[in-house]
Amino acid sequence: MKTVILDLDNCIADDAWRIPSIDWSQSDMMGRYHDYHSLAAFDKVANTDLFEELSAENRLIIMTARPVLYRAATEHWLDTNGVGYDILMMRSNADHRASAELKESQLHRAILDFGLITNEVICAYDDRPDVVAMYRRNLVNAEVRAIHSICAYTKPSEETV
Repeated sequence: MKTVILDLDNCIADDAWRIPSIDWSQSDMMGRYHDYHSLAAFDKVANTDLFEELSAENRLIIMTARPVLYRAATEHWLDTNGVGYDILMMRSNADHRASAELKESQLHRAILDFGLITNEVICAYDDRPDVVAMYRRNLVNAEVRAIHSICAYTKPSEETV
């Protein structure tokens, strides 16, 4: 079976509006991003072309760095917005690795647990070039696909605040 891998935030869900809710004063990552993730239920869906056609004939795996604490809200948002998917892989609440490292472990888990065959992946879409490079190192066709250019992992400079 052919597979498509998609990122969630900034690939399917337009998270630009909630990025200012990140509390950069928090050193605890769960605390820093709590409001950002809690507001995800109100995102607009974007890039519907990425999943509507592809999910009809292929297995769709969503790999996200969003913590599993927000799984119920995430599944509700996906269902409410008509985003069909077969597998949703989320970050463990205690896992604070960089996205590329996290998603590489998700990729390996998908191979072991769900029988993913990398040469049967049509494409892996992610908004981060480092994640796309990781997929390609693992012999997965990948492409950068982003809704916007605002990074949720980089503290804004004082001049832009």
